[in-house]
Amino acid sequence: MAASKARVRRLFAGGNTAYGFRSHFEAIAWPDPRRVFVLKGGPGTGKSAVIRMVADALIREGIHVELFHCPSDPASLDGVNAPDLGLAVLDGTPPHAVEPPLPGLVGRLLCLEATAGRGLLASRQEAIAGLGRLVRQRFSLAHRYLSLALEALRLFEDFYDHARALDRTALDQTAADVEQTVFEGHRPALPGRRGRVRRLFASAVTPEGPRHFLDTLLDRLERRVLVRGNPGTGCAELVTRVAEAAVRRGLDIEAYTCGLDPERLDHVIIPELSVAVVHNSYPHTYEARPGDLVIDTAAFVNTEALERYREEMEVAQALFGQAFDQGIWYLRRALLAHRELERQYAVPELRAQVEAFAREILAEAEELRRAARSAAAGGQRLA
Repeated sequence: MAASKARVRRLFAGGNTAYGFRSHFEAIAWPDPRRVFVLKGGPGTGKSAVIRMVADALIREGIHVELFHCPSDPASLDGVNAPDLGLAVLDGTPPHAVEPPLPGLVGRLLCLEATAGRGLLASRQEAIAGLGRLVRQRFSLAHRYLSLALEALRLFEDFYDHARALDRTALDQTAADVEQTVFEGHRPALPGRRGRVRRLFASAVTPEGPRHFLDTLLDRLERRVLVRGNPGTGCAELVTRVAEAAVRRGLDIEAYTCGLDPERLDHVIIPELSVAVVHNSYPHTYEARPGDLVIDTAAFVNTEALERYREEMEVAQALFGQAFDQGIWYLRRALLAHRELERQYAVPELRAQVEAFAREILAEAEELRRAARSAAAGGQRLA
């Protein structure tokens, strides 16, 4: 019998933000990890290749997976999670340094190292050190420009407050209406329990520009609330209100933080209710489907009051665009240097190591599948 078509969700566990690189790697293995493989090794030693091999094999078997793309190179993978198996594989090297949970029980550490190629690497030491410095310098410059972009964005948002142009009473009433719509008919199963929060990124600032995979996260949901509007008009407030209400009701949530400002919430998904509230504005837009509830926060804005600040807002908007584009330019330059660094580390023996580790992980995946089938047949819960 052919395997069923696998569900694939694509997202990010890290981000190039205005505060530097930010990581949510602790949330990759979710919700009940049974085997977590953490890969260590230098640039170009095959960590992403191991993750890709494992992910491709699981997908061929029809197993639901989450693919975590690298924000600094979206073609590369930082991790894969198979929630139905409790299996996760992730890159544990800086800047997202993580360690295996419960080593020897749940977590395993696998190191990709060119032991036989040390002589070759030693001959490239000066080039490797120089490229490493160049990569760090370019990432630092990228993050500084993204910080300037965020400051310009905050300037733009502040003009709504200066002009008192936002009808907060109407915004609050709409937020209350959205909450009622989202939680209609829901009764907490365990009163007093607080839901768990899984923090991730649905979008990222990458060398290719802003990227997202919202369709893989939202298409299968039964309900979607799409909130659109300019920065400063309350979109994030609406999303945050629903997220906090869900946690109070004991519902687990996926909280997707902004790729530029990780202190801000862009989207929330409540899996148990099959519902999402989405900040549906640039650079993470999603096409509305029949039945979606669409809210435009422009309805809460007094445009006449805002008009006197129009020129200042245009300046802030232009500053944002210039700083944001320059940050992306430096991310591209960092990627070029990083790829050259990977080439310096590449030695022939690593291919065999990559394939061996992938086989080892997939053997563990098969054991987990057998255990799950056995537990299901016996009506037991898999430990």
